[in-house]
Amino acid sequence: MSEDPRREVQEMNAAVMPLRFDSAEPSVAWILGAEALPGHIDPDGVALRWTGHERTYAQLRARALGLAASLRAEGLEPGDRVVGHLLNRGETFELYFACAYAGLTFVSLNWRLTEHEIETIFDDCQPRRAFTQEQVAEPLAAVAARRDVAVTLLADDAPGEQYERLAATAPAAGEIDRAEPHLILYTSGTTGRPKGVMLGHDNILSFAFQQATMYPGLDASAVTLVIAPTFNTAGINETSIPTFLVGGTVALHPSGGWTPERMAALIDEWRVTHSIVFPSMMEPLLEADRRSQLGFASLRFVLTGGENCPPATMARFRERWPDAELAIGYGATESGVVTLIRGAEIARHPGSCGRVAPGMAVRLLDPEGEPVEPGEVGELWVAGGSIVRGYWNAPELTAATLRDGWLHSGDLARIGEDGHLYLEGRTKDLIISKGQNIYPAEIENVLSEHPDLLEWTVVGLADEEWGEAVCAAVVAKPGAEVEAGDVVAFVQERLASYKKPRHVVFLDELPRNPGKKVLKDEVARIAGDRLAAESVR
Repeated sequence: MSEDPRREVQEMNAAVMPLRFDSAEPSVAWILGAEALPGHIDPDGVALRWTGHERTYAQLRARALGLAASLRAEGLEPGDRVVGHLLNRGETFELYFACAYAGLTFVSLNWRLTEHEIETIFDDCQPRRAFTQEQVAEPLAAVAARRDVAVTLLADDAPGEQYERLAATAPAAGEIDRAEPHLILYTSGTTGRPKGVMLGHDNILSFAFQQATMYPGLDASAVTLVIAPTFNTAGINETSIPTFLVGGTVALHPSGGWTPERMAALIDEWRVTHSIVFPSMMEPLLEADRRSQLGFASLRFVLTGGENCPPATMARFRERWPDAELAIGYGATESGVVTLIRGAEIARHPGSCGRVAPGMAVRLLDPEGEPVEPGEVGELWVAGGSIVRGYWNAPELTAATLRDGWLHSGDLARIGEDGHLYLEGRTKDLIISKGQNIYPAEIENVLSEHPDLLEWTVVGLADEEWGEAVCAAVVAKPGAEVEAGDVVAFVQERLASYKKPRHVVFLDELPRNPGKKVLKDEVARIAGDRLAAESVR
């Protein structure tokens, strides 16, 4: 990459994508059009569908413009923050595009947060306006009242009169206002405080055009099922915005209560063609399918990622649903999708995250910042058009994470002779046991082959003798009889003896965040407490 990775990426994007980066100030509002809907979008086509509701593209654009006019009339100025605190429902995207038209920054907030957590975020981003709904309103309403932030309360099964009045406001004349960033997504911070990831208009558009060209069959006929919550990037950016870009339908899975059967019913009812399926969902889907076939007849493309993708699990999923092309993507909120591998390539390169995606670049460095030798594991740095602008109100964290246009991912990886990227885990998850580097992903891939395990993860626990001891936390399949010794023996038969688990902890389920990633710190805490309690018996 050149000394200006962002500019070089823009030039690469322009060569392979239908977006020309000939404007210094692109806007997310372009997706629905400045003066009118873009010509390739059918005004009567369904843009949004969720339980009991839908919006055409004409309705989505009109309502977004009405909300934009209302917010401006209330006195909000370009750059002011607007909070959306909603379950998966279409109004989130009406607000998303309204903020794009009005030049406001949208903050999509996790509805599971406590009052204390919401207060911390309000103190950080200082919102002027908030929208919530009855089921989850209490903690946000309490904070907003203390901060004198106006709140619109939506009903759980309908927008409600106040919101409808705002959406029905006549659009204001004039050009699109624009502010940076367009979107702030709060993620867990290593210090215990949430960090606000800032996504600019150019980041979002670059990512959307990249995905629209990489995902097969993503066009106006596509129906994309959004399983992830719309307060994280997998729900609001990775699947939804590329689908809007091509004029397809975004179908929102209800928040909470995911089951294989519920997902299958929605796929059949809505004729879903594209979906994310997190790796943690695959084994439950396969188990449910063995009990009663799930179908998935309309499904054409499945994207997975977000955590380790065991080759054995990927193979079983592809074998069961061969007509739904599987792709594994690697990325993060701060980067978008960095690499992708699809279809038959997955079997030819087991464990691979794929090759570098269009418009992105990677490099692997040692702890001193020097490039590692080919094939060696290094810390992964990423550059590209979708790389975030930094963290809200956190200049020191931004400076530590972003250097000369390169993002420090916090992941360990290697590039194989085949040119594919192979993840070895998070830098902080590396286990050092008696001087040996042990990568949890390698052990997790082996555990994925165990016939009696439904879920699994590997963490390091402090140990006086070993420094860190390998601990496998596992969930057995219903009715399975498996013991700790069976798990240890299974790993030892397939890996060097120093990589075998020193401890095996059985759990009812693995703790996960809303994006379905395993909370390894929480697993380590639970396992440590369990082992400590057993040692004093």
